[in-house]
Amino acid sequence: MKTFVSALAVCTLVAGLAASQNPPVQNPPASQNPPAAQTPQEKTMPELTLTGCLIQGSTPSVFIFDNVKKDPPSATEVPVKYIVVAGTEDLNLRENLNHEVRITGTGDGRVAPPAKQKAEEKDLPKLTAKSLTSIADTCSTQR
Repeated sequence: MKTFVSALAVCTLVAGLAASQNPPVQNPPASQNPPAAQTPQEKTMPELTLTGCLIQGSTPSVFIFDNVKKDPPSATEVPVKYIVVAGTEDLNLRENLNHEVRITGTGDGRVAPPAKQKAEEKDLPKLTAKSLTSIADTCSTQR
């Protein structure tokens, strides 16, 4: 019996030491938990209405919107350029090549370079066209 009590005392002592060495894992209060992974929400880009010249890019499926302005009569606005993609299936960009057009659509958020600045097509911001209106059968501005 003395051996049983001694063994029980040793087990209790060992368990107590183990508990003091490794404190139990406690979850922090809910206010300290890191937030759950949030999916980034896409920024809704504002709709733009721009006027410029629609020209052919490096391949038949690439369209460049050149000498683009928000306010065409403005003498102080610096014209810019974009790559244009059709936002709807019924928007035919090809039939408006080399025409001055007004496009309503959304940009991809990148800054458009000035039209006179040499820029690679891959570096141009993208304008997704929702509607296109022909202004003239030729481009009035020099490129």
